[in-house]
Amino acid sequence: MDVLWDSAEELTTREVLDRVGQPLAYTTIATVLTNLLRKELVDKLPLGRAWAYRARVRRSEYTAGVMASTLASGGDRRDALLHFVGSMSEDDVAVLRSLLEAERAQP
Repeated sequence: MDVLWDSAEELTTREVLDRVGQPLAYTTIATVLTNLLRKELVDKLPLGRAWAYRARVRRSEYTAGVMASTLASGGDRRDALLHFVGSMSEDDVAVLRSLLEAERAQP
């Protein structure tokens, strides 16, 4: 996903493989892209005689979904949030505080 998120254009399987920077098989990348398509995280587009892929969700949307899923599976949401906020930097806490205040100010 990082390769697709970092690209301004759609990428073929070969282009993804070239950008991964690790010695992986073409079929491994193809399988991962197929799994991401099944999970509706990427779109598959015809590109000449090949297929190209692009991220369907932004990195921030995906991250928010993972956070929500993790929070939902953690049992005591309040306790999990308390520990999460307690582990945040002061700068992140300030950003969170301003976002919460802006959300409350919405009509």
